[in-house]
Amino acid sequence: MSYINNNWKGIAKGHTAFCILGGPSTKQVENLQDIIENNFTITVNHNIKTYPNCDMYITADNSIAREYFEDKEFCLFKFTGGKLLRNQAGFNYDPEPIWIQGKKHIIEQNPNLIKVIACNEFPIYNYSFTTGQLSKHHGEEYCRNTSNTHLCIEHRNEQGESWPTLSPTIQESLDNYGIDPLKLMPGGNVSGVLFQLLWFMGFDKVIVVGYGDKGESQGYEDVKYATKDLNAIDTGNSLWTWSESEIHAMVTHNHIWSDGLKSLHGSEICREYCDFKQADYNELENTPTKKQELINKLLNI
Repeated sequence: MSYINNNWKGIAKGHTAFCILGGPSTKQVENLQDIIENNFTITVNHNIKTYPNCDMYITADNSIAREYFEDKEFCLFKFTGGKLLRNQAGFNYDPEPIWIQGKKHIIEQNPNLIKVIACNEFPIYNYSFTTGQLSKHHGEEYCRNTSNTHLCIEHRNEQGESWPTLSPTIQESLDNYGIDPLKLMPGGNVSGVLFQLLWFMGFDKVIVVGYGDKGESQGYEDVKYATKDLNAIDTGNSLWTWSESEIHAMVTHNHIWSDGLKSLHGSEICREYCDFKQADYNELENTPTKKQELINKLLNI
């Protein structure tokens, strides 16, 4: 199976990554299509619908992975709370099924698209629920059926919980940041996988838009980025509160990358918690030469 291995380690040394996440600052980018054409560009989750011409696609959600790696209609049940652990579970769900049309044709538009799914080793019974990550055996099925698809694993403890999480106060998470793609530290959302994987690949610089913004999200549908208020409640607009673990992960990314991780626009929430650097347009590539070199290396792994 196509698990990310040491052939990926340091493969992007000397390169810059341009990342498009789900926040509204993506709309502020000047000449975005030119930037995508000239820079190795990564997008996540539902953003692939808007930017199918990116070079790498990453998702870390069970329901989103199924939507874009399957071509037939399937059903999910809305997870409404509780826990799914390795040897036990106590959770609630809405018994009314949600029917979703598979959209595999979107990830097939670019034949050279590098696709990465962050899976988990357990639990393996969340496949029909709107929670958690894809179980690795389902990820292996997608690798067999979809070219240029690779897997990484987000770490769980022996009980199946996301622990330890990325935090500047948890030394284990700092020591293991981006060290092993089969044991990535949990970071609360897909950006935790994204930035650790790019660290493992050895990128010199990462420039991001749509991360840590205030406003509506495109990466996760029908949700809103929250403000600093960690106790905000759902008002009917599916308000997305930045959780404590996500904020700790945000500060950790900034700590590890330092000047190597910058935002082109947005990231207002990031700057409330850390000295998140601002990027200039002149830090991006203006020809596709280096980008194509990296794509060729990845396609030949």
